[in-house]
Amino acid sequence: MKRVLVATWGNPFQWGEITYRVDCRELNLEDCENIEMRNVSTLPVLLKALKPDKTIILALDTLANLTHKNDVPAKELNSYDEVRKDVEERIRWFIENRVRSYISEDDGNLLNDVDVVVLPGLGEFDNVSVRGNLLDFYSMVLGELAERLPNGDAEVFLDLTHGINFMPVLTYRALTNLLGLLAYLHTARLHVLNSEPYPLGEGKWKERAIETLVLNIRSVESTELRPKPLYSVISDMPEWSAFISSVTNGFPLAFATFYPRMEKVREYVELKLRGFLNGIEVSIEPDKTGKNKVHVVRNISLDENFRTAAKLYYLLRVLKSEFGQREYPKRKKFTLEELNEITGKLFAKMPRIGIMVEDQIKELQDLVKDQHIYDKEGPRRKRGLLSILEGKVDKDLLPLKQGRAMSLGDVRAAMKLSPRSGEGRNLKPDLRNFIAHSGFEYNLVKVEYDSSEKKLYWFYQYSDDDCCTMINDHSDFGKECERVNSMLSNYRGSLKLVVCFLICALLLKEY
Repeated sequence: MKRVLVATWGNPFQWGEITYRVDCRELNLEDCENIEMRNVSTLPVLLKALKPDKTIILALDTLANLTHKNDVPAKELNSYDEVRKDVEERIRWFIENRVRSYISEDDGNLLNDVDVVVLPGLGEFDNVSVRGNLLDFYSMVLGELAERLPNGDAEVFLDLTHGINFMPVLTYRALTNLLGLLAYLHTARLHVLNSEPYPLGEGKWKERAIETLVLNIRSVESTELRPKPLYSVISDMPEWSAFISSVTNGFPLAFATFYPRMEKVREYVELKLRGFLNGIEVSIEPDKTGKNKVHVVRNISLDENFRTAAKLYYLLRVLKSEFGQREYPKRKKFTLEELNEITGKLFAKMPRIGIMVEDQIKELQDLVKDQHIYDKEGPRRKRGLLSILEGKVDKDLLPLKQGRAMSLGDVRAAMKLSPRSGEGRNLKPDLRNFIAHSGFEYNLVKVEYDSSEKKLYWFYQYSDDDCCTMINDHSDFGKECERVNSMLSNYRGSLKLVVCFLICALLLKEY
């Protein structure tokens, strides 16, 4: 299991020295060392106690050209890239000249492998003015952590001791959203830490308190996350939204059919981020008080599409460990064994959805395989579809035996199987049935027989039915028709109605 330490840092040049303590028993941690250390930051204490595999410091661009209590001179900053580099330089100066000065030579390598990530801040300061959307911080944290967090079993420690304003809550939100995706396939633990408050008071008392007090690093929260589905779409990428719906709702055939290429999602995220960063204006000019300082103006904001795509990218990194070699994006037809494998691995931790999908897969297995049943006539063998196709078949199943695909509904009708509900068969694709049958809607799913392999393949078929016509009868959803059609205008594939139903199934979660 990989360990990651994530720390939110406000203005480190305001921090004073004091003794920090980690008590592993109190934190209920294994593979942990009790540490008591004097420093200006919790960083080296946690590094020595927890021995993380990766350490990430999150800092704000509001530290640009801050010369208070550091030797890094102010610069002529003309781009946002220069702003971020300036802030990283100041953070690393603080680590090397302030944090390192308190630790022994034996512990010197603790600080050698620390990532510093500079993120969008907000506010007016004597060194900088930063204007923009508050959620840009959250969006960029998602993007950065989606690339940096492990994609296997992970234990993440979030140290909020030095975070300020919106940093702690938005970082916590980003971590819980991402680790909730990791939890689909792996163990995902989150420990939120915060030291006891730094003493404040009048001069002599404060001096004495700083010399004698030991601040314990406390546990705010410690939890093992359960799978946390995505409920948002990427409005200009309908196929990716369809895939998100397949994971959220438990649709294994849709999962395999619309599995995105991870590198394409990454390119999308990087393109959006590059456009955002390139749109940031940086200048040095007087503010309203006459103070000459850096001005950072974010003219555009990272939107919900970016945030959802960043989460999707991390989800694909997680899925790669189990499904990365399946080449799903290159195929459109799948065996029942493959769909059963997806169900067992992906939905096992989702009790309600997992049971529904397992029931649906079992129904298909019962259709395909021979069964030994007991009825009023005693025990007997009921032939499954594969056994039937190996022998002589009647005319209703002849197309399937000859290698032509048939709809799942037609196959069931040929085998004299009535709908599970006991009602007559619906000959038109139906959104409710699509959701109720885990995506195996009888009119949209086709079955194909390969006589040489003696295997059945399952896939979605084209339908020329109009999306709005098919969903307008759904009392909860007809009003979303325009929104869905707008998304489908970006779709160039042949499964428009399937994509429509998948997007609808996802958007229905909003109601």
